[in-house]
Amino acid sequence: MNYINRTIDWVGQSRYAWLLKSEVFRYLIAGGTAFVVLMIVLIFLVEVFAMNEVLAAAIGLLCATPVNYSLQKRFVFRSQAPVGKSFVIYCVVTAATMMLNVELFYLILKYSGLHYTVSQFITTAIIVVLNYIVNRHLTFSHAVK
Repeated sequence: MNYINRTIDWVGQSRYAWLLKSEVFRYLIAGGTAFVVLMIVLIFLVEVFAMNEVLAAAIGLLCATPVNYSLQKRFVFRSQAPVGKSFVIYCVVTAATMMLNVELFYLILKYSGLHYTVSQFITTAIIVVLNYIVNRHLTFSHAVK
């Protein structure tokens, strides 16, 4: 974690410091990192183990969840909310949006004829806005004590 803090300090002193001040930009960085984890797991499970794409996407989401929580709490929202309570709320929100994610992924994959990676990318783009709003105003709110 010390490496991350030093990197953030270095970037914060550069001409791109204004980007790090943008919560939405930090959210996209955190979400992008979690998305990379999801896609690595998804592709690995489908290509190496010939797993069903929908099941592999659900497992990928499970793997990305702790990564995303940690980055959102510390880096994006800089929340002081207690870990126990905020993590429970985050898991409930994530479970709900995961079900929505899997259903949307299934529908897009089934009815569009798109490749599974493109289907997951589209699904993720749709879910991102919902997740930001809910996590910003509920999970990592200063009201969570």
